[in-house]
Amino acid sequence: MPGDAPGYGNLLWRTVVFLVKFLIGMVFCHAIFTSFMVIGWTYRVARRTAIKYWCKCSARGSFTLFIRDDESIAGHMHWPNWFVAQNFRSLLRRPVNSGWGRYLWLVFKGLSSSLRHNLLLGIQGAVNTLVLTLPAGMMWWFGWDYGWNISFYKGYEQSLIGPAVFLIGSLFFIATMFYLPMAQARQAVCANWKSFWDVGLIIRIIRSQWMRLLLFSGLFALLCLPVIILKTAPSMFHLSESQDITTPEQAADYLGKYFFWASLYVFPCYVLIRVLAAKIYARGLLASVQNNRVNIEELNPFEQSLFKDLDLHSGSPPLPGNRFLKIVGWTGSRMGQFFSAVVISLIWAALAGAILISEFLNYHEAGRGWWNQQLIQLPWFNYMPAHIRPAGQDISIALVLVVLVMAGRYAGNCMRAMAKGRAPAD
Repeated sequence: MPGDAPGYGNLLWRTVVFLVKFLIGMVFCHAIFTSFMVIGWTYRVARRTAIKYWCKCSARGSFTLFIRDDESIAGHMHWPNWFVAQNFRSLLRRPVNSGWGRYLWLVFKGLSSSLRHNLLLGIQGAVNTLVLTLPAGMMWWFGWDYGWNISFYKGYEQSLIGPAVFLIGSLFFIATMFYLPMAQARQAVCANWKSFWDVGLIIRIIRSQWMRLLLFSGLFALLCLPVIILKTAPSMFHLSESQDITTPEQAADYLGKYFFWASLYVFPCYVLIRVLAAKIYARGLLASVQNNRVNIEELNPFEQSLFKDLDLHSGSPPLPGNRFLKIVGWTGSRMGQFFSAVVISLIWAALAGAILISEFLNYHEAGRGWWNQQLIQLPWFNYMPAHIRPAGQDISIALVLVVLVMAGRYAGNCMRAMAKGRAPAD
């Protein structure tokens, strides 16, 4: 991006690039494997958001000037790319003392740098999220199917098993949603999958941001409701009557267009939630460090370096806020935390109830309506019925590609470690 070009030409260029990136994100929400790239791309946006917030809180103030002085984060000057490296045009200038072979190799790597980065971050993010959320989804799925089987086969002696498992899954979902948004934000900011599991640190951040997390949870659940409606709506369509659709090919084409345009809502909401979570995480971490609830040595090396460069670990500059959030500062008390926890629990319980109602109206194959909520887990929004296009085919292809990507990553780490004469890192 020509970030320094003045006038309307620069504004027009930025607008075009934004629309192109937005359109690519919509397209990538259409398939399971490309949805991993959406996760990785959004995590990079979240990381940029946190860096920008910390710059705003520092004495330096200027995000642009600070980021230009640090080559390690200079790529966050603009929103991330989908395929090519950040500031790719600089790679097109051949160094004076560089041979053509090395130059062509650098250009080739630059053409796929963001693609590889987005994919790797997305796979790591998806794996962590699914490890934490799949148990609740599987219990929902099992409880629902078991309940229906009992009603069909009249095995009333076991009639409580289905509802009990479903209730346990709902409680697990509520507990998970207390932790998940901040864990995802931490993984995004640190760009390290292990940071997702820093349970003690993340809980301390959550406890310092109860009011913001209360408002965030309410917004999160409200944004999920239209997604639930969009995925349920196709069951209400009478395509053969209203659209004169009589063949599977025509139905597949119609539904494909429907799910694509539905991504016009799903994709920006997915990005918005991660950006807001990153801001809450950045504020909570900064407040915890400056109030000595978190030692700077507990932070990720990237965060430690950034806090020291911005001189955020020693002083206590005023954090950006507003009057409303100051008025309700009592939520830092035990009573306020208890109240916030109860309300947040009710919010996620209400969302679980909405998911239950949607699956009653339109049950989705392979349990997808239970184990994947687009704004929580994978932003994969395509519920094409199996008799039109087998959904299992997409899932199996994605699993194979994920294994290949992770194996390639590990092989690359092993080769670099062997070249340096040390054991490979995880």
